[in-house]
Amino acid sequence: MFGARPGVGLADLSALLSSAEMRDANGIVVAEMRLPRTLGGLLAGGALGCAGALIQTLTRNPLADPGLLGVNAGAALGIVASVTVFGPLPSGALAMPALAGGFTALLAVWAVGAAARSPLTLVLAGAALTALLGALLRSLILLDPFALDAYRDWAVGALDGVRSGLLVVPAILAAIGAGLAVPAARRLDALALGDDLAQALGANLVAARLLTLAAVGILAAAAVLVAGPLAFVGLVAPYLARATGVQTSLALAIVSAGFGAALLLTADIAGRIVAPGIVIEAGLGVTLIGGTFLILLVRRQARNPA
Repeated sequence: MFGARPGVGLADLSALLSSAEMRDANGIVVAEMRLPRTLGGLLAGGALGCAGALIQTLTRNPLADPGLLGVNAGAALGIVASVTVFGPLPSGALAMPALAGGFTALLAVWAVGAAARSPLTLVLAGAALTALLGALLRSLILLDPFALDAYRDWAVGALDGVRSGLLVVPAILAAIGAGLAVPAARRLDALALGDDLAQALGANLVAARLLTLAAVGILAAAAVLVAGPLAFVGLVAPYLARATGVQTSLALAIVSAGFGAALLLTADIAGRIVAPGIVIEAGLGVTLIGGTFLILLVRRQARNPA
């Protein structure tokens, strides 16, 4: 477990087996800060990687991202609205407003998705909702300085505030989302053949899309609760997973979860040790890595359009 504090090594992992009273300073750092942070990175990165694979397969768009469903925008609006109404709140108290806002946005997309005949309709509905929520969000933060402070601290995307007690709800959500992802991925294999052929084979298109939306939304909500809105994880991880040669949607989702977890942890660790004395939050690190990767990908495809 790497970090900015020097002198903490593998020997200090023994603190995980001792009681809180018996831990020294390094043991406290490992048990109460680095372990929850690592677990949070694995959970958030894995959830976003899996969600990215599902939404890209559903929309047949390799540039789709879980944020298209409006979960991030809804969570941000929930946080800002709660601070506007109740005043400044501790970070732990912002989890439920974020969850409520994210799921409200997801339900709005579901309302459109229930009657959608094309994956493009879902993407357009999510994009329109994200724009609408973003406008409401900007209105609130311009009117209330406390709301602006709360949004600024949350929007950067970070793991430094993760504590063991705060991982319970996100872990439950991630488990539910992963459970829904398995049957959703199997249905997506049929949808990959095209709507007409999938229907001829007996696939229920509406049920498949709603099940996939449910899995993606719940996984994205779990990640938002842990680390805030993180860009590029759900975009880059599936691309890396495809490079391994996976064939089925389920295999893609599983491998993407692994790449997503690795990407987020790498960004978080690099942000703490690359420049001593300066901490680059995980959200900024992932954006730097993912943005650079996306630019290189676009340049590569421009040179080799076939």
